[in-house]
Amino acid sequence: MRRRTAISLVLGAFAPSTKAATRGLERFVGSPAGTAIVIDVKSRRLLGIANAPVAARFVAPPGSTWKPFVLSALIERGRLGNDNSFLCPGRLRIANRTLDCSHPPLTGPIHIDSAIAYSCNCFVAQVAERFEPGELKRVLEGYGFASRSGLIEGEEACGNVLDARSTEMQRLQALGEDGSVITAAELALAYRAIALKVGVSGMRPILDGLEGAVEYGTAQNARVAGVKIAGKTGSAIDASGQPVAWFAGFLPSRSPEIVAVVMLPGRSGGADAAPIAGRIFEAYHAGHL
Repeated sequence: MRRRTAISLVLGAFAPSTKAATRGLERFVGSPAGTAIVIDVKSRRLLGIANAPVAARFVAPPGSTWKPFVLSALIERGRLGNDNSFLCPGRLRIANRTLDCSHPPLTGPIHIDSAIAYSCNCFVAQVAERFEPGELKRVLEGYGFASRSGLIEGEEACGNVLDARSTEMQRLQALGEDGSVITAAELALAYRAIALKVGVSGMRPILDGLEGAVEYGTAQNARVAGVKIAGKTGSAIDASGQPVAWFAGFLPSRSPEIVAVVMLPGRSGGADAAPIAGRIFEAYHAGHL
């Protein structure tokens, strides 16, 4: 009940002109409490949106959609390379919270690409300790996660990234579990930043991981025949205690044209958000968006 109240307040904050600017993506999302947003990579132009008030005003933890930003920042700083490997134990406890990995048991070590594809909590939590105090906050803010996106007409909220003051808090923040909330619009712009760097050599493990997530990992429900997609799922719990499902990604993966983000009430980014993203990508690929 609290979630419906929050969403209704968000919807009431928007002018009719913003609602009218949506371009039919509601048919993909279905739920009035969910949203989808599609932007052009080169121009940054908004191409389509469902339930614009939700995309611009509703904030929630990002879940595992943040993992590529965390890992790419460590790569750029020379603190993580694809030669780094890690045998995932499967079990993870942080600050009395159970955050066990949901991927199947793996016989071999995890690397950057497979950590993204399988959304390995243990790998990301371990390497997150390589950030200096306050550094992760600056990294995430640099991607625009505490700023209004400017993509959507009308009043827009901005997310919040707290300063992780302990190793445990830093690990939770890196997993998108605690210490931060974002909007779908902010996430769309951040994934555009990743899309613009696909040709950078150091980004290859990140791109391989995002492609792997769609090909064999957590985001398989976003696959579209005839085109390669890069994407990441996320699952989180919002401030009212309700589950939120995320997907963020772009296509074609090696020469990105659009970024799509989906957020809606749901327990699994892979089961609830990724199929919606897949239908949006399919419509775009077929020239029907």
